[in-house]
Amino acid sequence: MYHPFSVTETISNAWGVLKKNVAVIAVYTLVTVVIAIATFVVIYGVITDELFKTIGVTFFLIEISFIFLGFMKLIFTLIDKEYYDFEFKDILPKLKVLGSYLLLLFIVSTLAFFMAKMVYLMNPGILQSILDKFVYWFFQFFFLFYFPVCACFIVDDDSGPFESVIQSFSLIRGNFFKYLILFLLIEGMVFVGTFTIVGMVFVMPFVNIVLVVAYRKLIYSHQDVEDDVSETI
Repeated sequence: MYHPFSVTETISNAWGVLKKNVAVIAVYTLVTVVIAIATFVVIYGVITDELFKTIGVTFFLIEISFIFLGFMKLIFTLIDKEYYDFEFKDILPKLKVLGSYLLLLFIVSTLAFFMAKMVYLMNPGILQSILDKFVYWFFQFFFLFYFPVCACFIVDDDSGPFESVIQSFSLIRGNFFKYLILFLLIEGMVFVGTFTIVGMVFVMPFVNIVLVVAYRKLIYSHQDVEDDVSETI
């Protein structure tokens, strides 16, 4: 039957996913954090040539994107194959997925840069100030509010960059204020977690689990199906 999207149920189910799979999630998080730190140290502590450092930074950004998408794929796999064994290859994002994610990131970042540049070149005044704040907050809101849902569609549905944006707007429509409440709670958790390294190590994986579960809950809230925990989260 139809089951409306619930913020409390989403957080509760996300906590359940974390508790049932804490060992797997902890190992993935630990390994990827070590890899990311090692790459960062090599780029900024070992490489001295500026050209190679630039290449290294580009590689690092791709690596972080791969790790993020891999974590989302892991959570989807843990949800979908809760009662089945899965292999390491099952959580590796496809090259198409990585490409779509990076392309969307590049397009939105480039658009934000050029719009900000256009506003900067305007004659100073009230209009420029208003447009400057609008452009800044619009893209900040998109990156934090809609972009994670786009990433879910890219990972879970093999959606293209433009398709994922359309799907994310369509998915959240009708549950905007509920998702906004969830978004504010997530931002609050991230804020609290930033005070300690341990907090961030715990909060960031949990926040991403919440986003994946919220995405699945929103998907099923649009469908006439039984919203059973074992089937929908």
